[in-house]
Amino acid sequence: MTYKIVVTESAAKELKRIPAKMQDRIFEKIEDLAEEPKPHGHKKLKNFDMPGSDQDDYYRIRVGDYRVIYTIENEQITIFIMKIAHRKDVYE
Repeated sequence: MTYKIVVTESAAKELKRIPAKMQDRIFEKIEDLAEEPKPHGHKKLKNFDMPGSDQDDYYRIRVGDYRVIYTIENEQITIFIMKIAHRKDVYE
């Protein structure tokens, strides 16, 4: 089953600030999520909350020094990319 990928406006803005070479790697990993929403190396985040979101379950994948935070809506068959940031900034 292939999931639809939705990148939030804030995540898209964050992505534009990342160097182009790293953007390509991040895009590849995000595209891979459509086929495998919980790939090897993913992590379910505990005690993580994003203002303005009613989600309870957040996941992250690592792409070099960057982290992609996302949620999975199984009923809608959709993955929402919520945040993309450097590892030192992503959990703030």
